Amino acid sequence: MRGHDAISREGSSSISSSSVDTPTPRCHCGVRSPIRTAWKCDYPGRRFYGCSGYGTNRKCSFFQWYDPEPPARYSDVIRRLLEMNEGIRSENTELKKTRQELLDELRSLQQSLHETRADLEAAISASTAMEDNMLASVATTRRQGVLITVLISAIILLVFLPIKIAC
Repeated sequence: MRGHDAISREGSSSISSSSVDTPTPRCHCGVRSPIRTAWKCDYPGRRFYGCSGYGTNRKCSFFQWYDPEPPARYSDVIRRLLEMNEGIRSENTELKKTRQELLDELRSLQQSLHETRADLEAAISASTAMEDNMLASVATTRRQGVLITVLISAIILLVFLPIKIAC
């Protein structure tokens, strides 16, 4: 069996409560040691007693297995499950990253669409103003054309028709 140093060097553990009424051993610090579960060592899922100061600045080396050593198959199955879990977490992280990139791209496209719409509205407004100016110009040209036609007609009438003036 491996000792406390192997557990602390190779991985993490978690504290769990136990419904067993057996007395909890005290660590070298004199404090009752909680039951912990090793996850990232050669004994994944195996429980042990460890100092309550585990993972802190307190340097207590108390360690005692709670569970008997399981068959190797159990450790292999748990290890594979942990690897699969890590793969799923990694994939989830990548999916979150991809989702964020897609959201950023969507925001960029929405901004571009907004700018394009504003440009189109400005172009339509300018086109409408030009059309109004052209219509006004056509109307002015027609009035001028009618006036010129009337003047030419008057001149023709004055030149070609004899005017009788009564004296």
